[in-house]
Amino acid sequence: MGQQRGSMGASLRGDLGRRLLTLVAVAAVVGGVLAVLAVAGVFGQRDAGSTEGGATIAAAQMVETPPLPGELAKLAVEARKGAIAPDFEFSDIEGERHRLSDFRGRPVYLNFWASWCVPCRTEMPDIQELLDRHGDSDGLVVIALNRAEGLDKVKSYLADIERLDGSRGVSFTVSGLDPSDAIFPAYRGLGMPTSIFIDKDGVVRFTWTGLLRLSEMEAAFQDTVGAASAG
Repeated sequence: MGQQRGSMGASLRGDLGRRLLTLVAVAAVVGGVLAVLAVAGVFGQRDAGSTEGGATIAAAQMVETPPLPGELAKLAVEARKGAIAPDFEFSDIEGERHRLSDFRGRPVYLNFWASWCVPCRTEMPDIQELLDRHGDSDGLVVIALNRAEGLDKVKSYLADIERLDGSRGVSFTVSGLDPSDAIFPAYRGLGMPTSIFIDKDGVVRFTWTGLLRLSEMEAAFQDTVGAASAG
C-alpha cells in the first residue's frame, strides 16, 4: 500500500512538473508575441483624433499615384525598392495639406515615427542634421510622419528634441500627422522607426526598419541621388 501511495505521489508530482513547464513555455511564447507587437507599433500610445483649440486635423489617406514619364511609367506602384512610391495626402502640424507627389523633382526622406518609439527620438537629431546639410544645397525634403498621436503632443515633442549642436527643437520640411494611422500599413511598415528614401522621380531607392545613424542616412541619400542621376 505504501509503495502504491509513493508511486501515486511521484506520478502526481511528475504531472504537476510537466504542467508547470507547459505554463512557463506558453508564457514565454505570449511574452515574445507581445514584444514583437510592441516593436511593430501595435501597442503604441495613440490619441484618437489630432486636435488643437477644437480644430480637427483631417485624416491622411492614400490617393491615386500620378504616372511617371517614359520608361519609368512601366514601374509598379508599391512601397518597395525600385517601385514608384504610392501617393498619399496628409496634413502638417499647421493644418496645411500636402501630397507626397507634390515633392517630385526633389529627393525625399520619408520617416515614420511616434513619441513612444525610443529609437525614433535617438535618430531625430541626425535627421535634422541631414536636412541641414542637404536641404538648401541639394533640395532634400524630409517628411516626418507621426503615427496616430495628438497635435499638441507632436508639437511639444518635436520642440523638445535636442539637436546635435545642443539647441532644442527640430524642424523638418514637413512635420506631418496621420491621426488614423492609415499610411504606415499601406507602406508595409513592420517596426519603428521606418525610413524610406525616394528619388526625384518618385522611385523608392532605400527602405529600412529600425534605427538609422547619420552616416547611414548620408549613404542612403547619396545612393538615392546617384540612382536618379543614372536613370
